[in-house]
Amino acid sequence: MTSSQTNASLHQGKTVAITGGAGLIGSFLTDQLTEKGCKTVVIDDFSKGSRDNLQQSIDKIEIREGNLETPEFAHEALSGCDIVYHLASRAYGIGYGHGHHLEVMAHNERISTNVIEALDKHRPEHVLITSSSCVYDDHGPDTIPELPLFLDEPERGNKGYGWAKRFLEQKSILLAEETGIPITIVRPFNIYGERYQWVGQYSQAIPMLVKRIMDGENPVTVWGSGQQRRSYIHAHDCARMMIGLSEAGHTQGPVNIGTEETITVEDLVKLICRTAGLIPELDFDVNKPEGRSVKSSDTTLFQSILPNFTFDVSLSQGIERMLKWYETTFAEGGNS
Repeated sequence: MTSSQTNASLHQGKTVAITGGAGLIGSFLTDQLTEKGCKTVVIDDFSKGSRDNLQQSIDKIEIREGNLETPEFAHEALSGCDIVYHLASRAYGIGYGHGHHLEVMAHNERISTNVIEALDKHRPEHVLITSSSCVYDDHGPDTIPELPLFLDEPERGNKGYGWAKRFLEQKSILLAEETGIPITIVRPFNIYGERYQWVGQYSQAIPMLVKRIMDGENPVTVWGSGQQRRSYIHAHDCARMMIGLSEAGHTQGPVNIGTEETITVEDLVKLICRTAGLIPELDFDVNKPEGRSVKSSDTTLFQSILPNFTFDVSLSQGIERMLKWYETTFAEGGNS
């Protein structure tokens, strides 16, 4: 199969498991795979995912609720599944990292070990493993290609998570070598969307900024100088990219899921304010961590595999969706 060819029928009629299927990316995967005619199995403990995220497909899916940190559940959960998308993990915004790196790494390692062992036992037809751009070092190039692991340190602000994802990738490579299971590995960059589960002060950048602005903070506190640049992709498009890579049969190393286009955090805040029709003062707290100065994805490899891929949701459209997320989550009596 060449890089421009895809097997659109890969999923049709198959039982497809999504670990973390009620989460931000996982729930979009659930909807899209269900639309393809899959028997979709959502595996989730609902610690961060939500049943509300599954409402579009709730009558067409099977939910296997449980904790993948338990080996017995991991083995049961993946039983009878032809294809597996492994997304389940625990990740927070950069504010959670300090003092919690070991906890985050240990949690994700337990899940990874159990899932890898279950995959070894059940031998599905195809597996997609979700890694992270946190595997990359802070001092690497601004636009990051698919660099090899273990040459340097993972992203400092999320190093526990970054190490866990590095280990997951390595385990997946060994599993593929020893079993012949076709495995696609993806490294997403800064994914956001309106199905995000709010986790208070440990929430990720876009939902955190949306809440501060819509709560009426004035001035709005922004972590760092505001000049750090990031690329963002909506979870809907991230899910489409994952499916496309699986259908393309790409198993020759990890693939970045991101975009080269970046925006400064200051301009991101101004975009949110403009979309909301608000004009607060901005306070840039340089004593707070801001991570690397630029985080952009080299898309050369992805484009060689899926040259005709285009995004459905622009950043401005995504911010409009996030404002509706705020109204649903907070203004109508949701979480605080």
